[in-house]
Amino acid sequence: MFRQLLRLSQHSIIYGLGVVVSQLVGFFLIPVYTRYLTTSDYGHLELLQITGTMLGVIFVMGLNSALVRSYFLCDNADEKKRVVSTAFVFLSASSALLTLLLVALAGSFSSLLFGSPEYTQYFRLIFLVLFFDTSIMVGLTVFMVRQEPVNYALVTVTRVVLGIVLNIVFVVVLHKGVLGILEASVITSAFIYLVLLGSVIRRTGFSFSVEELKRMLAFGLPLVPGGLAFYILTLSDRYFLQFFSTTTELGLYSLGYKFGLVVGALLVGPFSTAWGPFAFAMAKEPHVKQTFSRVLTYFVLVAMFVALALSVLSKEVLHVMATPAFFNAYKVVPLIALSYVLYGCYYILSIGLSLEAKTKYIAVVVGTIAIVNLGFNYLLVPSYGMMGAASATLIAFLLLALVSFLASQRFFRVDYDWGRIVKICLAAGVVYAGSLFITNESGIVAGVFKLLSLLAYPILLYIFRFYQPEEIQKVKEIIKGLPSYIKMKRSPRP
Repeated sequence: MFRQLLRLSQHSIIYGLGVVVSQLVGFFLIPVYTRYLTTSDYGHLELLQITGTMLGVIFVMGLNSALVRSYFLCDNADEKKRVVSTAFVFLSASSALLTLLLVALAGSFSSLLFGSPEYTQYFRLIFLVLFFDTSIMVGLTVFMVRQEPVNYALVTVTRVVLGIVLNIVFVVVLHKGVLGILEASVITSAFIYLVLLGSVIRRTGFSFSVEELKRMLAFGLPLVPGGLAFYILTLSDRYFLQFFSTTTELGLYSLGYKFGLVVGALLVGPFSTAWGPFAFAMAKEPHVKQTFSRVLTYFVLVAMFVALALSVLSKEVLHVMATPAFFNAYKVVPLIALSYVLYGCYYILSIGLSLEAKTKYIAVVVGTIAIVNLGFNYLLVPSYGMMGAASATLIAFLLLALVSFLASQRFFRVDYDWGRIVKICLAAGVVYAGSLFITNESGIVAGVFKLLSLLAYPILLYIFRFYQPEEIQKVKEIIKGLPSYIKMKRSPRP
Protein backbone atom coordinates (compact mmCIF):
# COMPACT_ATOMS: atom_id res chain seq x y z
CA MET A 1 0.00 0.00 0.00
CA PHE A 2 2.82 2.40 0.82
CA ARG A 3 4.17 1.86 -2.71
CA GLN A 4 0.89 2.99 -4.27
CA LEU A 5 0.68 5.98 -1.95
CA LEU A 6 4.26 6.90 -2.83
CA ARG A 7 3.37 6.81 -6.53
CA LEU A 8 0.36 9.05 -5.90
CA SER A 9 2.51 11.53 -3.96
CA GLN A 10 5.24 11.53 -6.62
CA HIS A 11 2.77 12.28 -9.41
CA SER A 12 1.06 14.89 -7.26
CA ILE A 13 4.38 16.64 -6.65
CA ILE A 14 5.35 16.67 -10.32
CA TYR A 15 1.89 17.71 -11.50
CA GLY A 16 1.95 20.14 -8.65
CA LEU A 17 5.00 21.92 -9.99
CA GLY A 18 2.96 22.95 -12.98
CA VAL A 19 -0.35 23.47 -11.23
CA VAL A 20 1.17 25.42 -8.34
CA VAL A 21 3.00 27.95 -10.45
CA SER A 22 0.05 28.18 -12.83
CA GLN A 23 -2.45 29.05 -10.10
CA LEU A 24 -0.05 31.25 -8.19
CA VAL A 25 0.78 33.75 -10.95
CA GLY A 26 -1.38 36.31 -9.23
CA PHE A 27 0.25 35.43 -5.91
CA PHE A 28 3.77 35.89 -7.29
CA LEU A 29 2.74 39.24 -8.74
CA ILE A 30 1.17 40.63 -5.56
CA PRO A 31 4.09 43.06 -5.01
CA VAL A 32 3.53 44.36 -8.55
CA TYR A 33 -0.26 44.45 -8.51
CA THR A 34 -0.55 46.14 -5.12
CA ARG A 35 1.81 48.90 -6.26
CA TYR A 36 0.39 49.52 -9.73
CA LEU A 37 -3.31 48.76 -9.11
CA THR A 38 -5.73 50.29 -6.64
CA THR A 39 -7.88 48.07 -4.44
CA SER A 40 -10.78 48.85 -6.80
CA ASP A 41 -8.70 47.85 -9.85
CA TYR A 42 -7.82 44.62 -8.08
CA GLY A 43 -11.49 43.94 -7.46
CA HIS A 44 -12.38 44.61 -11.11
CA LEU A 45 -9.63 42.25 -12.27
CA GLU A 46 -10.98 39.55 -9.98
CA LEU A 47 -14.51 39.88 -11.39
CA LEU A 48 -13.24 39.68 -14.96
CA GLN A 49 -11.15 36.58 -14.29
CA ILE A 50 -13.79 34.67 -12.34
CA THR A 51 -16.36 35.38 -15.05
CA GLY A 52 -14.01 33.69 -17.50
CA THR A 53 -13.47 30.82 -15.10
CA MET A 54 -17.20 30.16 -14.74
CA LEU A 55 -17.78 30.28 -18.50
CA GLY A 56 -14.90 27.85 -18.94
CA VAL A 57 -17.08 25.09 -17.45
CA ILE A 58 -19.50 25.49 -20.38
CA PHE A 59 -16.67 25.54 -22.90
CA VAL A 60 -15.15 22.27 -21.61
CA MET A 61 -18.55 20.47 -21.23
CA GLY A 62 -17.14 18.01 -18.72
CA LEU A 63 -14.97 16.37 -21.39
CA ASN A 64 -11.81 16.74 -19.31
CA SER A 65 -13.12 14.15 -16.84
CA ALA A 66 -14.79 12.10 -19.58
CA LEU A 67 -11.54 11.95 -21.55
CA VAL A 68 -9.68 10.50 -18.57
CA ARG A 69 -12.35 7.85 -18.00
CA SER A 70 -12.68 6.87 -21.69
CA TYR A 71 -8.92 6.71 -22.13
CA PHE A 72 -8.51 4.14 -19.36
CA LEU A 73 -11.41 2.08 -20.68
CA CYS A 74 -9.77 1.70 -24.11
CA ASP A 75 -8.21 -1.65 -24.96
CA ASN A 76 -5.49 -0.56 -27.37
CA ALA A 77 -3.42 2.41 -28.53
CA ASP A 78 -5.53 3.14 -31.62
CA GLU A 79 -8.69 3.46 -29.55
CA LYS A 80 -6.92 5.80 -27.16
CA LYS A 81 -5.74 8.01 -30.00
CA ARG A 82 -9.27 8.15 -31.40
CA VAL A 83 -10.67 9.18 -28.01
CA VAL A 84 -8.18 12.04 -27.64
CA SER A 85 -8.62 13.23 -31.23
CA THR A 86 -12.41 13.16 -30.95
CA ALA A 87 -12.37 15.28 -27.82
CA PHE A 88 -9.86 17.72 -29.32
CA VAL A 89 -11.69 18.21 -32.63
CA PHE A 90 -15.08 18.64 -30.98
CA LEU A 91 -13.90 21.09 -28.34
CA SER A 92 -11.91 23.13 -30.86
CA ALA A 93 -15.01 23.61 -33.02
CA SER A 94 -17.49 24.20 -30.20
CA SER A 95 -15.25 26.64 -28.32
CA ALA A 96 -14.66 28.65 -31.50
CA LEU A 97 -18.41 29.10 -31.96
CA LEU A 98 -18.95 30.00 -28.30
CA THR A 99 -16.11 32.53 -28.43
CA LEU A 100 -17.63 34.31 -31.43
CA LEU A 101 -20.96 34.52 -29.61
CA LEU A 102 -19.45 35.87 -26.40
CA VAL A 103 -17.28 38.44 -28.19
CA ALA A 104 -20.46 39.82 -29.75
CA LEU A 105 -22.03 40.04 -26.27
CA ALA A 106 -19.00 41.58 -24.54
CA GLY A 107 -20.67 44.98 -24.22
CA SER A 108 -23.64 43.44 -22.44
CA PHE A 109 -21.35 41.73 -19.94
CA SER A 110 -19.60 45.05 -19.23
CA SER A 111 -22.85 46.94 -18.69
CA LEU A 112 -24.30 44.20 -16.46
CA LEU A 113 -21.32 43.81 -14.13
CA PHE A 114 -19.84 47.32 -14.12
CA GLY A 115 -22.78 49.48 -15.19
CA SER A 116 -20.89 50.79 -18.21
CA PRO A 117 -19.63 49.57 -21.62
CA GLU A 118 -16.17 50.81 -20.64
CA TYR A 119 -14.91 47.27 -20.02
CA THR A 120 -16.11 45.74 -23.32
CA GLN A 121 -12.57 45.23 -24.63
CA TYR A 122 -11.57 43.62 -21.33
CA PHE A 123 -14.28 40.97 -21.70
CA ARG A 124 -13.29 40.28 -25.33
CA LEU A 125 -9.78 39.47 -24.15
CA ILE A 126 -11.14 37.18 -21.43
CA PHE A 127 -13.20 35.29 -24.03
CA LEU A 128 -10.16 34.84 -26.30
CA VAL A 129 -8.25 33.32 -23.40
CA LEU A 130 -11.16 30.91 -22.89
CA PHE A 131 -10.87 29.65 -26.47
CA PHE A 132 -7.16 28.92 -26.17
CA ASP A 133 -7.44 27.42 -22.68
CA THR A 134 -10.08 24.90 -23.76
CA SER A 135 -7.73 23.30 -26.26
CA ILE A 136 -4.81 23.62 -23.87
CA MET A 137 -6.81 21.50 -21.41
CA VAL A 138 -6.95 18.63 -23.91
CA GLY A 139 -3.20 18.74 -24.49
CA LEU A 140 -2.44 18.73 -20.77
CA THR A 141 -4.92 15.91 -20.18
CA VAL A 142 -3.07 13.82 -22.76
CA PHE A 143 0.13 14.24 -20.74
CA MET A 144 -1.76 13.27 -17.59
CA VAL A 145 -3.42 10.08 -18.86
CA ARG A 146 -0.20 8.98 -20.56
CA GLN A 147 1.49 9.49 -17.17
CA GLU A 148 3.91 12.11 -18.46
CA PRO A 149 3.96 14.48 -15.49
CA VAL A 150 7.32 15.99 -16.49
CA ASN A 151 5.94 17.20 -19.83
CA TYR A 152 2.85 18.43 -18.02
CA ALA A 153 4.97 20.44 -15.62
CA LEU A 154 7.30 21.80 -18.31
CA VAL A 155 4.42 23.23 -20.32
CA THR A 156 2.67 24.78 -17.33
CA VAL A 157 5.89 26.20 -15.89
CA THR A 158 6.73 27.71 -19.28
CA ARG A 159 3.28 29.25 -19.35
CA VAL A 160 3.72 30.80 -15.94
CA VAL A 161 7.20 32.17 -16.57
CA LEU A 162 6.07 33.75 -19.85
CA GLY A 163 2.96 35.10 -18.12
CA ILE A 164 4.96 36.71 -15.31
CA VAL A 165 7.40 38.33 -17.73
CA LEU A 166 4.62 39.72 -19.92
CA ASN A 167 2.69 40.96 -16.88
CA ILE A 168 5.70 42.91 -15.70
CA VAL A 169 6.24 44.38 -19.17
CA PHE A 170 2.61 45.41 -19.66
CA VAL A 171 1.95 46.63 -16.09
CA VAL A 172 5.29 48.01 -14.86
CA VAL A 173 6.91 49.17 -18.10
CA LEU A 174 3.91 50.09 -20.25
CA HIS A 175 1.60 51.08 -17.35
CA LYS A 176 -1.45 49.45 -18.96
CA GLY A 177 -3.01 48.29 -15.68
CA VAL A 178 -5.79 45.68 -15.80
CA LEU A 179 -5.94 45.85 -19.62
CA GLY A 180 -2.24 44.96 -19.80
CA ILE A 181 -2.73 41.98 -17.50
CA LEU A 182 -5.43 40.61 -19.81
CA GLU A 183 -3.37 41.26 -22.95
CA ALA A 184 -0.49 39.34 -21.37
CA SER A 185 -2.87 36.43 -20.69
CA VAL A 186 -4.01 36.29 -24.32
CA ILE A 187 -0.45 36.23 -25.66
CA THR A 188 0.63 33.58 -23.17
CA SER A 189 -2.35 31.30 -23.82
CA ALA A 190 -1.98 31.66 -27.60
CA PHE A 191 1.67 30.61 -27.42
CA ILE A 192 0.99 27.53 -25.28
CA TYR A 193 -1.97 26.64 -27.52
CA LEU A 194 0.29 26.54 -30.58
CA VAL A 195 2.85 24.40 -28.75
CA LEU A 196 0.28 21.85 -27.59
CA LEU A 197 -1.58 21.86 -30.90
CA GLY A 198 1.46 20.38 -32.61
CA SER A 199 1.92 17.87 -29.79
CA VAL A 200 -1.67 16.58 -29.93
CA ILE A 201 -1.70 16.30 -33.73
CA ARG A 202 1.63 14.49 -33.75
CA ARG A 203 0.52 11.99 -31.10
CA THR A 204 -3.04 11.27 -32.23
CA GLY A 205 -3.52 12.51 -35.79
CA PHE A 206 -7.03 13.47 -36.91
CA SER A 207 -9.86 11.03 -36.36
CA PHE A 208 -13.40 11.43 -35.12
CA SER A 209 -15.86 8.98 -33.64
CA VAL A 210 -19.48 10.04 -33.17
CA GLU A 211 -20.14 7.05 -30.93
CA GLU A 212 -17.16 7.85 -28.72
CA LEU A 213 -18.24 11.49 -28.52
CA LYS A 214 -21.72 10.41 -27.42
CA ARG A 215 -20.23 8.25 -24.67
CA MET A 216 -17.97 11.05 -23.45
CA LEU A 217 -20.76 13.63 -23.51
CA ALA A 218 -23.05 11.22 -21.67
CA PHE A 219 -20.47 11.10 -18.89
CA GLY A 220 -19.29 14.72 -19.08
CA LEU A 221 -22.43 16.79 -19.62
CA PRO A 222 -23.99 15.82 -16.26
CA LEU A 223 -20.85 17.29 -14.71
CA VAL A 224 -21.47 20.73 -16.26
CA PRO A 225 -24.28 21.79 -13.90
CA GLY A 226 -22.15 20.51 -11.04
CA GLY A 227 -19.14 22.42 -12.36
CA LEU A 228 -21.16 25.61 -12.70
CA ALA A 229 -22.63 25.06 -9.26
CA PHE A 230 -19.14 24.57 -7.87
CA TYR A 231 -17.94 27.88 -9.28
CA ILE A 232 -21.06 29.56 -7.98
CA LEU A 233 -20.09 28.02 -4.66
CA THR A 234 -16.52 29.33 -4.79
CA LEU A 235 -16.82 32.56 -6.77
CA SER A 236 -20.28 34.04 -6.25
CA ASP A 237 -19.15 35.86 -3.11
CA ARG A 238 -17.20 38.32 -5.30
CA TYR A 239 -20.41 39.33 -7.06
CA PHE A 240 -22.14 39.83 -3.71
CA LEU A 241 -19.27 42.03 -2.56
CA GLN A 242 -19.48 44.01 -5.81
CA PHE A 243 -23.20 44.70 -5.43
CA PHE A 244 -23.69 44.73 -1.64
CA SER A 245 -20.37 46.11 -0.38
CA THR A 246 -17.58 48.19 -1.91
CA THR A 247 -14.95 47.57 -4.58
CA THR A 248 -12.33 48.24 -1.91
CA GLU A 249 -13.74 45.41 0.21
CA LEU A 250 -13.81 43.24 -2.92
CA GLY A 251 -10.16 44.01 -3.62
CA LEU A 252 -9.10 43.15 -0.06
CA TYR A 253 -11.08 39.93 -0.10
CA SER A 254 -9.63 38.95 -3.46
CA LEU A 255 -6.09 39.39 -2.17
CA GLY A 256 -6.76 37.51 1.08
CA TYR A 257 -8.44 34.75 -0.91
CA LYS A 258 -5.27 34.30 -2.94
CA PHE A 259 -3.37 33.54 0.25
CA GLY A 260 -5.94 30.99 1.34
CA LEU A 261 -5.98 29.60 -2.18
CA VAL A 262 -2.34 28.56 -1.73
CA VAL A 263 -3.74 25.41 -0.09
CA GLY A 264 -5.66 24.76 -3.29
CA ALA A 265 -2.68 25.50 -5.50
CA LEU A 266 -0.03 23.68 -3.49
CA LEU A 267 -2.10 20.63 -2.58
CA VAL A 268 -5.66 20.35 -3.86
CA GLY A 269 -4.92 21.18 -7.50
CA PRO A 270 -1.92 18.84 -7.86
CA PHE A 271 -3.59 16.15 -5.76
CA SER A 272 -6.89 16.23 -7.68
CA THR A 273 -4.98 16.00 -10.96
CA ALA A 274 -3.23 12.82 -9.86
CA TRP A 275 -6.12 11.47 -7.76
CA GLY A 276 -8.53 10.61 -10.58
CA PRO A 277 -6.18 8.37 -12.61
CA PHE A 278 -4.79 6.87 -9.39
CA ALA A 279 -8.25 6.01 -8.04
CA PHE A 280 -9.44 4.43 -11.31
CA ALA A 281 -6.21 2.44 -11.59
CA MET A 282 -6.55 1.23 -7.98
CA ALA A 283 -10.27 0.43 -8.18
CA LYS A 284 -9.77 -3.33 -8.68
CA GLU A 285 -6.98 -3.76 -6.13
CA PRO A 286 -7.89 -5.93 -3.11
CA HIS A 287 -7.02 -3.32 -0.46
CA VAL A 288 -8.34 -0.29 -2.32
CA LYS A 289 -10.63 0.90 0.50
CA GLN A 290 -7.87 0.77 3.07
CA THR A 291 -5.64 2.73 0.69
CA PHE A 292 -8.32 5.39 0.17
CA SER A 293 -8.69 5.70 3.94
CA ARG A 294 -4.97 6.32 4.36
CA VAL A 295 -5.05 8.86 1.51
CA LEU A 296 -7.61 10.95 3.38
CA THR A 297 -5.63 10.82 6.64
CA TYR A 298 -2.34 11.80 5.02
CA PHE A 299 -3.96 14.50 2.90
CA VAL A 300 -5.52 16.12 5.97
CA LEU A 301 -2.20 15.83 7.82
CA VAL A 302 -0.31 17.78 5.15
CA ALA A 303 -3.11 20.15 4.13
CA MET A 304 -3.82 21.25 7.68
CA PHE A 305 -0.16 22.09 8.20
CA VAL A 306 -0.09 24.25 5.06
CA ALA A 307 -3.36 25.96 6.07
CA LEU A 308 -1.98 26.48 9.57
CA ALA A 309 1.24 28.06 8.25
CA LEU A 310 -0.73 30.43 6.02
CA SER A 311 -3.10 31.39 8.81
CA VAL A 312 -0.31 32.04 11.30
CA LEU A 313 2.06 33.94 8.99
CA SER A 314 -0.23 35.77 6.53
CA LYS A 315 -0.30 39.07 8.45
CA GLU A 316 3.49 39.40 8.51
CA VAL A 317 3.87 38.22 4.90
CA LEU A 318 1.33 40.79 3.69
CA HIS A 319 3.27 43.55 5.42
CA VAL A 320 6.28 42.56 3.34
CA MET A 321 4.58 41.89 -0.01
CA ALA A 322 1.82 44.49 -0.20
CA THR A 323 1.21 48.17 0.40
CA PRO A 324 -0.64 49.41 3.52
CA ALA A 325 -3.93 49.74 1.64
CA PHE A 326 -4.03 45.91 1.35
CA PHE A 327 -2.85 44.91 4.85
CA ASN A 328 -6.29 43.99 6.26
CA ALA A 329 -6.64 41.21 3.68
CA TYR A 330 -5.03 38.83 6.20
CA LYS A 331 -8.26 38.60 8.20
CA VAL A 332 -9.97 36.22 5.75
CA VAL A 333 -6.98 33.92 5.20
CA PRO A 334 -7.68 31.33 7.97
CA LEU A 335 -11.28 30.80 6.84
CA ILE A 336 -10.37 30.46 3.17
CA ALA A 337 -7.38 28.19 3.85
CA LEU A 338 -9.51 25.84 5.95
CA SER A 339 -12.19 25.89 3.24
CA TYR A 340 -9.71 24.50 0.74
CA VAL A 341 -8.63 21.76 3.10
CA LEU A 342 -12.29 20.70 3.12
CA TYR A 343 -12.37 20.99 -0.67
CA GLY A 344 -9.53 18.48 -0.94
CA CYS A 345 -11.40 16.18 1.43
CA TYR A 346 -14.44 16.45 -0.85
CA TYR A 347 -12.45 14.95 -3.74
CA ILE A 348 -11.50 11.94 -1.64
CA LEU A 349 -14.80 11.47 0.15
CA SER A 350 -16.83 11.56 -3.09
CA ILE A 351 -14.68 9.08 -5.03
CA GLY A 352 -17.34 6.36 -4.86
CA LEU A 353 -19.66 8.45 -7.04
CA SER A 354 -17.04 8.59 -9.80
CA LEU A 355 -15.99 4.94 -9.54
CA GLU A 356 -19.60 3.80 -9.76
CA ALA A 357 -20.41 6.29 -12.57
CA LYS A 358 -22.95 8.11 -10.39
CA THR A 359 -21.83 11.56 -11.54
CA LYS A 360 -25.41 12.85 -11.56
CA TYR A 361 -25.29 12.79 -7.76
CA ILE A 362 -22.24 15.06 -7.83
CA ALA A 363 -24.27 17.64 -9.74
CA VAL A 364 -27.13 17.37 -7.25
CA VAL A 365 -24.86 17.66 -4.22
CA VAL A 366 -22.80 20.57 -5.52
CA GLY A 367 -25.89 22.33 -6.89
CA THR A 368 -27.69 22.11 -3.56
CA ILE A 369 -24.69 23.40 -1.62
CA ALA A 370 -24.25 26.23 -4.15
CA ILE A 371 -27.81 27.39 -3.49
CA VAL A 372 -27.17 27.22 0.25
CA ASN A 373 -23.99 29.26 -0.27
CA LEU A 374 -25.92 31.95 -2.17
CA GLY A 375 -28.28 32.19 0.77
CA PHE A 376 -25.47 32.59 3.29
CA ASN A 377 -23.77 35.22 1.12
CA TYR A 378 -27.04 37.14 0.86
CA LEU A 379 -27.44 37.06 4.62
CA LEU A 380 -23.83 37.72 5.67
CA VAL A 381 -22.16 39.95 3.05
CA PRO A 382 -24.37 43.08 3.43
CA SER A 383 -23.70 43.18 7.19
CA TYR A 384 -20.21 41.70 7.52
CA GLY A 385 -18.55 42.36 4.16
CA MET A 386 -15.55 40.22 3.34
CA MET A 387 -15.69 38.35 6.67
CA GLY A 388 -19.27 37.38 5.87
CA ALA A 389 -18.17 36.13 2.46
CA ALA A 390 -15.33 34.09 3.99
CA SER A 391 -17.68 32.59 6.59
CA ALA A 392 -20.21 31.63 3.91
CA THR A 393 -17.40 29.91 1.97
CA LEU A 394 -16.28 27.87 4.98
CA ILE A 395 -19.82 26.75 5.82
CA ALA A 396 -20.45 25.74 2.21
CA PHE A 397 -17.26 23.69 1.89
CA LEU A 398 -17.95 21.92 5.17
CA LEU A 399 -21.42 20.95 3.94
CA LEU A 400 -19.99 19.92 0.56
CA ALA A 401 -17.54 17.48 2.14
CA LEU A 402 -20.15 16.09 4.54
CA VAL A 403 -22.99 15.59 2.05
CA SER A 404 -20.74 14.16 -0.68
CA PHE A 405 -19.33 11.69 1.86
CA LEU A 406 -22.82 10.51 2.82
CA ALA A 407 -23.84 10.14 -0.83
CA SER A 408 -20.67 8.27 -1.82
CA GLN A 409 -20.94 5.84 1.09
CA ARG A 410 -24.22 4.55 -0.34
CA PHE A 411 -22.40 3.09 -3.35
CA PHE A 412 -18.82 2.59 -2.19
CA ARG A 413 -18.32 2.35 1.56
CA VAL A 414 -14.93 3.27 2.98
CA ASP A 415 -14.15 3.22 6.71
CA TYR A 416 -12.06 6.33 7.25
CA ASP A 417 -9.92 6.82 10.36
CA TRP A 418 -11.86 9.71 11.89
CA GLY A 419 -10.08 9.37 15.22
CA ARG A 420 -6.71 10.27 13.72
CA ILE A 421 -8.23 13.10 11.69
CA VAL A 422 -9.70 14.61 14.86
CA LYS A 423 -6.22 14.54 16.41
CA ILE A 424 -4.84 16.45 13.39
CA CYS A 425 -7.53 19.12 13.70
CA LEU A 426 -7.01 19.41 17.45
CA ALA A 427 -3.23 19.87 17.07
CA ALA A 428 -3.69 22.53 14.37
CA GLY A 429 -6.31 24.35 16.46
CA VAL A 430 -4.05 24.47 19.54
CA VAL A 431 -1.11 25.86 17.52
CA TYR A 432 -3.25 28.51 15.81
CA ALA A 433 -4.82 29.61 19.09
CA GLY A 434 -1.36 29.92 20.63
CA SER A 435 -0.10 32.01 17.72
CA LEU A 436 -2.76 34.66 18.42
CA PHE A 437 -0.90 35.56 21.62
CA ILE A 438 2.34 36.29 19.71
CA THR A 439 2.47 40.04 19.23
CA ASN A 440 5.40 42.37 18.75
CA GLU A 441 5.89 45.83 17.31
CA SER A 442 8.47 44.35 14.98
CA GLY A 443 6.81 42.26 12.32
CA ILE A 444 10.05 40.36 11.77
CA VAL A 445 10.30 39.29 15.42
CA ALA A 446 6.64 38.26 15.51
CA GLY A 447 7.09 36.36 12.26
CA VAL A 448 10.08 34.44 13.60
CA PHE A 449 8.23 33.41 16.78
CA LYS A 450 5.15 32.40 14.77
CA LEU A 451 7.33 30.37 12.43
CA LEU A 452 8.86 28.57 15.39
CA SER A 453 5.39 27.92 16.83
CA LEU A 454 4.61 25.73 13.82
CA LEU A 455 7.09 23.17 15.17
CA ALA A 456 4.53 22.40 17.87
CA TYR A 457 2.26 20.80 15.26
CA PRO A 458 4.21 17.52 14.78
CA ILE A 459 5.11 17.48 18.47
CA LEU A 460 1.48 17.68 19.53
CA LEU A 461 0.62 14.90 17.09
CA TYR A 462 3.25 12.75 18.79
CA ILE A 463 1.80 13.58 22.21
CA PHE A 464 -1.67 12.68 20.91
CA ARG A 465 -0.25 9.33 19.69
CA PHE A 466 -1.18 10.04 16.10
CA TYR A 467 1.79 8.26 14.49
CA GLN A 468 1.54 4.50 14.00
CA PRO A 469 4.56 2.18 14.42
CA GLU A 470 4.71 1.18 10.74
CA GLU A 471 4.66 4.83 9.69
CA ILE A 472 7.52 5.70 12.02
CA GLN A 473 9.45 2.71 10.69
CA LYS A 474 8.80 3.73 7.08
CA VAL A 475 10.03 7.27 7.75
CA LYS A 476 13.18 5.87 9.37
CA GLU A 477 13.80 3.69 6.31
CA ILE A 478 13.39 6.65 3.97
CA ILE A 479 15.75 8.82 6.02
CA LYS A 480 18.26 6.00 6.28
CA GLY A 481 18.15 5.44 2.52
CA LEU A 482 18.61 9.09 1.55
CA PRO A 483 22.46 9.14 1.65
CA SER A 484 22.80 6.15 -0.69
CA TYR A 485 20.05 7.56 -2.97
CA ILE A 486 21.85 10.90 -3.22
CA LYS A 487 25.18 9.17 -3.81
CA MET A 488 23.66 7.07 -6.61
CA LYS A 489 22.24 10.19 -8.25
CA ARG A 490 25.56 11.98 -8.12
CA SER A 491 27.64 9.09 -9.43
CA PRO A 492 28.67 9.60 -13.09
CA ARG A 493 27.29 7.32 -15.74
CA PRO A 494 29.75 4.87 -17.30
